[in-house]
Amino acid sequence: MKTFFASPKVLMTIIALLALVVIPLTIVQVQNQQIVKQDAEEILWDTTQSASTSCPANGQGAEIKVIFTNTEPNRTSLAMDVIAKDQQTGKSVNMGTIKGGETKIDVIQTGKSTLQAGTVTFSLKWSDGHSGTDSRSASYRAVGNCIQPTPTPTRVPTPTKEPTPTLTPTPYPTGQPTPTPTICPTLKPVQNVRIECPNCP
Repeated sequence: MKTFFASPKVLMTIIALLALVVIPLTIVQVQNQQIVKQDAEEILWDTTQSASTSCPANGQGAEIKVIFTNTEPNRTSLAMDVIAKDQQTGKSVNMGTIKGGETKIDVIQTGKSTLQAGTVTFSLKWSDGHSGTDSRSASYRAVGNCIQPTPTPTRVPTPTKEPTPTLTPTPYPTGQPTPTPTICPTLKPVQNVRIECPNCP
């Protein structure tokens, strides 16, 4: 047995196997580690973001419009999950997954009539689950008088019912016949009247 391992042929075979298998595998592993490290150094969480306030027409309170752009290259490993949170009210909105080169716009409903100037914080993490988190922030201006008072409805007056006219009572008691009016007689020719005329022929 000692003679087998001690022979120069066997030693040369073992060295050749190490040279052909183990050393290349080690080199490949070192290169992969360097690539991962290089990629990690190149990933800078490149983003742009903004926030702005407004009073919507529905009068339900101030809104904060948030805009986020992932300016990393469009690779699966660089897609980000983003949550935008208003530091003043604590209200937030989940903007979902934003791919490299993609922009998303969302709205934080604060329900407040007035906001002081404030900041929105964007929390970032990789969508594919690999380690690493980051955050960004954007400021916004103050806004006020965003909730309009509910108008009191005007009461419509109920129309007055017109009184029913009272009938004039009949001058005669009920059940008595109404008298028939007397008709004047027609005048007849005058008879037996003699007119004397002294100057007549």
